[in-house]
Amino acid sequence: MKRLAAVVVVLLLALAGAGAWLWFSAEGSTAPDISDLTKHSGSALGPVSAKAIPQDDLPPAGTRSLFDHVLAQNDGLPFPFEKLVGVIQRQAPEGSQPLAVMIPLGRSLLKASADFHKPRVVFAADYHADNSDANLGLAPRGQLFLGFTEAANEIEVVSYNELAGRFEFQLVQNYCEGCVPRIVYARRAICQTCHQGGSPIFSVRPWQETNGQPEIANRIVAARGADPYLAVQPAQPLSSPERIDELTDVGNFINATQRSWLDGCGAEGVECRRLMLRLALRFLDDPAAFDPGQPDATRLRELQAQAWPAGGIPVPNNDLNNRDPLNEKLAWRDRIGQMFSKKTGAAAKNNEDLDAFEKLPKLPANLDPLTSRTPKQVLSAQDLDGVFGLAQFFTASDRRTLLAAGGFVWTATLDAVDRLPAEVFAAQPFSRVKTLQALMAPGVILDVRKDAKARVQPGYCCLATTEMSPPVAIGVPPLQISDGSVLHHFEQHCFACHRGNPAKRLNFMGGASEAEVLESIKATAAIRDALDWDRYRNTDKANKLMPPADSVQRAAVEAELAQNSKLLEQMREVVPGMFDF
Repeated sequence: MKRLAAVVVVLLLALAGAGAWLWFSAEGSTAPDISDLTKHSGSALGPVSAKAIPQDDLPPAGTRSLFDHVLAQNDGLPFPFEKLVGVIQRQAPEGSQPLAVMIPLGRSLLKASADFHKPRVVFAADYHADNSDANLGLAPRGQLFLGFTEAANEIEVVSYNELAGRFEFQLVQNYCEGCVPRIVYARRAICQTCHQGGSPIFSVRPWQETNGQPEIANRIVAARGADPYLAVQPAQPLSSPERIDELTDVGNFINATQRSWLDGCGAEGVECRRLMLRLALRFLDDPAAFDPGQPDATRLRELQAQAWPAGGIPVPNNDLNNRDPLNEKLAWRDRIGQMFSKKTGAAAKNNEDLDAFEKLPKLPANLDPLTSRTPKQVLSAQDLDGVFGLAQFFTASDRRTLLAAGGFVWTATLDAVDRLPAEVFAAQPFSRVKTLQALMAPGVILDVRKDAKARVQPGYCCLATTEMSPPVAIGVPPLQISDGSVLHHFEQHCFACHRGNPAKRLNFMGGASEAEVLESIKATAAIRDALDWDRYRNTDKANKLMPPADSVQRAAVEAELAQNSKLLEQMREVVPGMFDF
């Protein structure tokens, strides 16, 4: 009987080549197809928010994602991944490492590329940077999430766009050693088939997909050993996925807050939004003493009732049902399909590879993130959740900054709201940074101890968008370089930092054509010195040499120099010298 069973299995696997494979993977599934969902996916917006928060793939002009700001402020995208984690870590006041979990058997579009040897790693920033006298600090708690699948060479990024009032979906493609990575904005229609509220998602307790569970951690150790993987220990306390779950909830409520601010107050709701901010600052100062029955709260409800959408404002459901992949009871056809996909490498190669994804065995509908989820709740005009959501935007350091500006009398901050110009409360997304800058403008918050002397208005921590290179949409073809062109050397050793860098000043190889890039290189005189290793190595200017000494590109240049001693000279000759005629 055992031999007969083995023969049957072999025959079944042999059949799984053409039509049989499609039957095994799709038969009996109740989950929807992602290609169909992309035609009508998108987070629900109201009449005001739909105009104020556009849903194009690229961010609105003059705005960028938090991820772009972090990279631009730190001179671009580092490699390997541990260095990228380090960039985020260095922003934290205590230098604490971002929260992280491993998910070897997950539900993302790249799920078939992850396993126990190379699990998908999810990171979440959990800090608020302190403000200084001159600048407001980063506030990425609940606003910055990374998911790296090494076998697919792709990082999926979900991060908040402060000025646009929405989360952005980005991909770091071709992220591997010796590769030229590309940072692109993904197709929102694809991302929002799972991220149905346009916000971060995560599973709920007890998070059995993650290495917060001993069984998953033990399988990872058995597959790759006990050493950290991508700076993450193979075993994590259950508090790690729990906190990531909480942070996705924080991020998720941002969208409901923006809708309360916009749709809840209406297109002409200046008084409504002014009162909402005043109450939010009162709650920020002392949550325990906040009285939801105070006259201002009663008045806000009256104003909200005049504009609130008839169907209410839904709070998206960003919680996925817990899944236990080790004890999953799959139908026999799905088990065969799963084995086949692993053996043949029939995994999605990137976030756009929907055909390959759809051929994978389907999850039960209640576990599939593609299945439509009903809202967590629907807010009415009598709810004050918009107030609490606005208060959540501000950090503890923001409170201290405002308190000091008002001479340590909090009523000075509350009174300052009444002095803000009406345009601060126009029908546009709420912005923590713009609101704080408006409150700190000369003559708004008055220091009662110093004869109404105004404090200095702070700047933002990060580069203005005018100092950033243009965002790139997914699907834009890579640069075509002719055979034998010296630009191939720059592609291999320089493009990783200087093509697609969010910082405009470092993006001097970001042209659309080979000729345009070469002209830009010729116009960047500093390249000659940066590649003059013979002159500046072992001098006090050695740190100016490129590629950076601790980069993988430097190691690649060193290796190529052993084969081609003229490499740097050939690259330097592209840039005219001072006395070239």
